[in-house]
Amino acid sequence: MDGSPQTALLALLIAAAVILFLTMVSLKSTHRIGPTEVGLVTKRFSRRRLADDNPVAFAGEAGYQADLLMPGQRFKLWPVYSVTKFPWVQVPAGEIGVVIAQVGAPLPIGAKSARYRPEFANFSDLRSFLAHGGEKGVQRPVLPPGTLVPIHPSRSW
Repeated sequence: MDGSPQTALLALLIAAAVILFLTMVSLKSTHRIGPTEVGLVTKRFSRRRLADDNPVAFAGEAGYQADLLMPGQRFKLWPVYSVTKFPWVQVPAGEIGVVIAQVGAPLPIGAKSARYRPEFANFSDLRSFLAHGGEKGVQRPVLPPGTLVPIHPSRSW
């Protein structure tokens, strides 16, 4: 550099712009998920594509991600990811909750509802549901009144 005031000013402006950009990215990438909320992560772009019949990404594909952000301060790099907050599913008093899965193995021929396994627990872990043979369709156990559970909100259940 030649040490002129214009060069120093230009370097200062470039440094300020870089710091401003990094601050903006950091702020947009930090998400505070409340105590009764989940964060649905959507990956905006990826080299991988979703399978034709699967609405949820399990291996880093673009789209709704299988893993939810639980309560607390969370970081997902903007602009690669966006995060939308949803309340936990709460079943009001005097009502029951019915879970309808849109991911999983197809129902056996003639079945009206999916088979239940204890590993599914309260349907709050999508990966576990699929790993233990979860099936698409109406799930047999219902959520009792007063249930408060973080179920994946991507319309995949």
